[in-house]
Amino acid sequence: MTAHPRRFATSKTAVALVALTIALTPVPASAQPQDDTSDAMERYQELGAQAADAEEDLSQAEDELARRQQELDKADAALARANQALQQAQRAEVAFRDEVDTLAAASFRNGRIARWSAILTSDSSQEFLDQMSALGVLASNNAATLNRLSGIRDRANAARASAAQAQQRAGKAEAEAERAVSTLEDRKAKLDEQIAQVRAALDDLSSAEQAELQTVQDTGSYLGPPGAANDALQAALSRRGSEYEWGATGPSEFDCSGLTSWSYAQAGVTIPRTSRQQWGAGKPVSLDALLPGDLLFYDDGTGNPSNIHHVGMYVGEGKMVDAPTEGQLVDVRSMEGDGHLIGARRIVG
Repeated sequence: MTAHPRRFATSKTAVALVALTIALTPVPASAQPQDDTSDAMERYQELGAQAADAEEDLSQAEDELARRQQELDKADAALARANQALQQAQRAEVAFRDEVDTLAAASFRNGRIARWSAILTSDSSQEFLDQMSALGVLASNNAATLNRLSGIRDRANAARASAAQAQQRAGKAEAEAERAVSTLEDRKAKLDEQIAQVRAALDDLSSAEQAELQTVQDTGSYLGPPGAANDALQAALSRRGSEYEWGATGPSEFDCSGLTSWSYAQAGVTIPRTSRQQWGAGKPVSLDALLPGDLLFYDDGTGNPSNIHHVGMYVGEGKMVDAPTEGQLVDVRSMEGDGHLIGARRIVG
């Protein structure tokens, strides 16, 4: 059994994703359609939410692949150690057999060396000692040598079993990593398709609509109680006017969860990277008890946290600051979003 360290090549995926982030980004469910919203704008928002969901799926697949790769690396390392131990045990066994053969030649004459051959083919330490006792050759000057051989053989057998188990674990880890790669590729293809539709929908907007999306609408001041949450809020508000870029974490460009994670980092608080992961941070808070700095989460309308695809930060007065989508800027807007507000989390306090 030979260890073959493996690492699944994701460079092509990484390059493709980097190229994708340069020009393509999904649209979360943050901009609430107004009564006079055009059909093109509504379509743009709808497709944006779908693309944001695909983005989260892709992020999960990337995380899963990273976990599987770590498991594979550990399994390969364990296999290498097991094989090394086996080789050492085998060398010791061969070397010590020569010593026993010398002992046998000196101790037994007249054809009785055949007894030693029978002894050396024993399958266990106990069987070995039993045969030695039965043959009456366990002399005190030979006992230590024979017991050492028993121990060496037992260690060699244990090393063989350990190597076999390590080989099995490595094979399983490799198969799981291969499945993770396949899932990642499928989800990236889905995201590519969704974003292409978003770009087309954005192009269909009127010049006036596109200009409005590229203008900060709310420059007001918002304050929360002193503390880390307010520090994070002020950091987020300071980014108003920043461009949206898929996968960006600041300081000049953001996606939705990139803005919230960056803002809390400025306050000395570390939170997970994606919106679905951030749903598990802090503690849940009722929507009628919100404080500035709380995070607001949006899904696809199913009420399932597994389908969260957007996050914003509450500023007060029924509003949030967020990084909405390609073609829009970081700004303060209604927390109603598209109506699919699933809940809120309080990160500190």
